[in-house]
Amino acid sequence: MMVGRQVRLIALASLIATAAYCSYQVIRIGTPQCTLAFLNVGQGKCILIIAPNGNTLMVDAGTQPYGQLGVGERCAKQQILPTLLRMGVRRLHVIAVTHPDKDHCNAVPILVRELRPLLFWLPVGDSSELDWQAVRAAVQEKNIRTIVAQLGQRLWLDARHKVFVEVLGPPDGMVVKVSDWSPNDASTVFKVRFGRITALLTGDIGATGQRWLLQSGADLRATILDVPHHGSKHNLETFLVAVRPKVAVISAGRQNPFGHPALETVAVLRRMGATIWVTGEQGSLLIRTNGQG
Repeated sequence: MMVGRQVRLIALASLIATAAYCSYQVIRIGTPQCTLAFLNVGQGKCILIIAPNGNTLMVDAGTQPYGQLGVGERCAKQQILPTLLRMGVRRLHVIAVTHPDKDHCNAVPILVRELRPLLFWLPVGDSSELDWQAVRAAVQEKNIRTIVAQLGQRLWLDARHKVFVEVLGPPDGMVVKVSDWSPNDASTVFKVRFGRITALLTGDIGATGQRWLLQSGADLRATILDVPHHGSKHNLETFLVAVRPKVAVISAGRQNPFGHPALETVAVLRRMGATIWVTGEQGSLLIRTNGQG
């Protein structure tokens, strides 16, 4: 009986020691965190996701030139690359462009050459504009694998911690430049998921694209919203209410000539109690989450 009791005590002590060691490891290593960075690039857009395992996804990278040449290259060299280096990012595993407008893509060629992504996620739309053709040329030059965004696609950034990105739009088979659709409405819409925290990244979708998403039956609720089209007046109240974000990020340049963000869009977000962040006014925004809060 005494031997049996000793065995049980030894077993219990072993369990306690194991539990203590596991607790120590959790404290030492830290809780897995996902980082979302909304970079201040003036009148443009640049969003970075860093998964707990270190895998990175950049969605869009560009700025509005206002008639100046080489603005995208300067934006990449003076703003985006230094910020990434300060964050410890030495490689972009995936670059995705929501649509081929220059203010979403003209900084991409430098990033492709400097950070050599493994995958380039193309939008459904195409363009003959020089800035977009420079992107295509850089991707081809570095022989980077490309895929075209399609509804329902899912990219796992971190399978262990269940961090993935899903394509919610545009609809399959849409023709970009006919009927009510515009290149903006053909923007790829991504939803990032990590535990209970989600982020909806919307490119420049306007009223038509937002109506389609509302009718699609997709789960649009998101903790963090990349407000469509730099917070323009073309944001539908019904769409913003359906998303009901806790944090609404508006990527817009300070004193831009387009009037972004529109007062009516900001008013709707305020009525919902969202925290509003305008990059041109407040700078870049860094969000870290453990998937719960």
